[in-house]
Amino acid sequence: MIRWLAGVASPCLLVSSPVLASTVEPERERKDIVVTGERSAYTDDETDAATRTATPVRDIPQSIQIVTRSVIEDQNSIRLTDVLSNVSSVQPTTTAGNRGEIFQVRGFATPRYAIDGVLLNRVSDRSEVFLDLANVQSVEVLKGPASVMYGQGDPGGVINISTRRPTDRPTAEMEIQGGSFDFARVSATASGPVADTLAVRFTGAAQTLEGFRGAETVDSTRQFIAASTRWSPARATIINLDLDHASQRGPFERGLVVGADNRITLPRDRFLAEPWSRTAAHRSRASLDIAHDAAEWLTLRLNARYVEATVDDDYAIDNRALASNGRTLTRRATVRTEQLDTTDIRGEALARFATAGIGHTVLAGVNYSRATLDFVNDRANIAAIDILAPLYTATPPRVSPNASFLRRSDLYGAYVQDQVTVTNWLKLLGSVRHDEVRDRQTDRHASARADRDSGATTFRTGIVLQPVAAVSLFGGFGQSFQPQTGQRVDGSYLDPERGRQWEAGVKFDPAGDRLTATVSVFDIRKRNVATADPGNPGFSIQTGEQHVRGAELDIAGHLTRRWQVIANASHLDATISKDETFAVGNRLTNVPRWSARLWSSYVLGGAVEGLTMAGGVTRVGRRSGDLDNSFFVDGYTTFDATVSYTIPRTGLELSVTGRNLTDRYFIESAVQRLENYPGAPRTVIGSVRARF
Repeated sequence: MIRWLAGVASPCLLVSSPVLASTVEPERERKDIVVTGERSAYTDDETDAATRTATPVRDIPQSIQIVTRSVIEDQNSIRLTDVLSNVSSVQPTTTAGNRGEIFQVRGFATPRYAIDGVLLNRVSDRSEVFLDLANVQSVEVLKGPASVMYGQGDPGGVINISTRRPTDRPTAEMEIQGGSFDFARVSATASGPVADTLAVRFTGAAQTLEGFRGAETVDSTRQFIAASTRWSPARATIINLDLDHASQRGPFERGLVVGADNRITLPRDRFLAEPWSRTAAHRSRASLDIAHDAAEWLTLRLNARYVEATVDDDYAIDNRALASNGRTLTRRATVRTEQLDTTDIRGEALARFATAGIGHTVLAGVNYSRATLDFVNDRANIAAIDILAPLYTATPPRVSPNASFLRRSDLYGAYVQDQVTVTNWLKLLGSVRHDEVRDRQTDRHASARADRDSGATTFRTGIVLQPVAAVSLFGGFGQSFQPQTGQRVDGSYLDPERGRQWEAGVKFDPAGDRLTATVSVFDIRKRNVATADPGNPGFSIQTGEQHVRGAELDIAGHLTRRWQVIANASHLDATISKDETFAVGNRLTNVPRWSARLWSSYVLGGAVEGLTMAGGVTRVGRRSGDLDNSFFVDGYTTFDATVSYTIPRTGLELSVTGRNLTDRYFIESAVQRLENYPGAPRTVIGSVRARF
């Protein structure tokens, strides 16, 4: 599709066992619009993100939402933020100066996501690069603690990115996009068999964007390339090898600040850094998956991942303090390099058997992960700027050494899980895991080494009752464990975060898998919570305990053959429940009490067969800007619309999309008084896609 994007805020195993089929099956083909007017599904009825086994969503005693490739394409999304707006209780938290996405799930920050079931970057507090959607098949959000399957994590949930797989027949597509604010993008993918036992896929994308954050910023650029192979050397063995590389460059800036009136009133294009404040990064990933059916009832799996990344901040400008006159903002420039390497190895055995008529799917595994961070940080103060009448006259300063350290973190984990089918209407889940984490950090400046070991045993249990085929009643309890990456200003490590959740709900699919809905209520508590130290940027403090209670609704699928919908609504009561720094009862940062999203598309027929009309509305409520609750950002409502047309018998699809049609001014994510990221203004997106 030719997509136009205006005002984007950031550069932006197949196995023979049916239990594992969804993990590695060839990419499900998106159906073209034909005489029936039917499009590909907005729903996916099976996932392995929650259990590491291919399990129907209705049999998982936990909320999980899946945004399919069809939704990504129909909404002309190019940011992960756009995709996750389709999931309840998920909000963008920060871009960390325009370096990568961080999200909140059920009120808690989730600084890293997983790719094909493996979490990335355990020793950093953000993703290294912005995710490119060219190689994304679906985005899954598992709500609640997921430490048993992922080894660590936050109690709000985990985001898993499923990549596009090689297909069994030749396919190809190419897309050219262009738009306002000098946005331009091209992407392409090709897939198919190259031998009887070998299939491949190649994907690439490149884009450039000037953006809406002022003429003083440099353009943002991104390049992405990926290759994937599926080899079947024997009937019972499947080997998958995936390689990808992403690189990006763009302006570094912390957004808008709170003014003298305790509000954010600066124009959304007000740039408070300097043209020479920049950031660049690259990430390379290699993944190997081997699955072997050792017996009809037993499958053995070996997974290995290696990720190498570098982040270079070139005189990146941070906002320091706003003077009492309400307009003079002091600033600091940082030259920073972060080199990250992560190796993950996992071995698993999956057994399927029955005892006394009761079915069991037992998964047992061990994994080892080593992550290293080589960090060098030099700083200097620079000239202040008038936020009401900025002049960009400062020059890059001579920086002085601030911090330099090498950190290594080794994680050892073992886990076991049993999915029990007592009867067709009663299903149980139980799992337990133990982790040991060894952190070693060497401070080059102080010639000192700090060692810290931590460990935890976490478990998860749940029950599913299915009185009729279309209804699943579920309830569950889960725990989370998160070793801390942050440090206090005195150099000491933060204590590990611990969390727990109770959840109950109902999943139903009244239209025979064509339409699914999940309603849930939950209660989450998180202890030893880390947050940025307001008096010492770059360091962290712990705030005791935070408590989130909430209710959610998620709906996706076909209302009729031609009419599809995806909708969500959420209510979150997110507060500080114990603390020695902030007031008990204060609302958590950037968490709206109410939020909702509705998107609907309809394929017309008759003389206009192939024409699709779609539109959506997003509502986000008022949010606290910091844990002090010293300021709040207003709620907002935005409207989007798309018109697309598939030219019959040509493989060409044209579309035009408008975002934020009413040009609403809003803050997309609030971090603290000196860091708030505005949402994009009215945008127009146009696209042409050719399928072969």
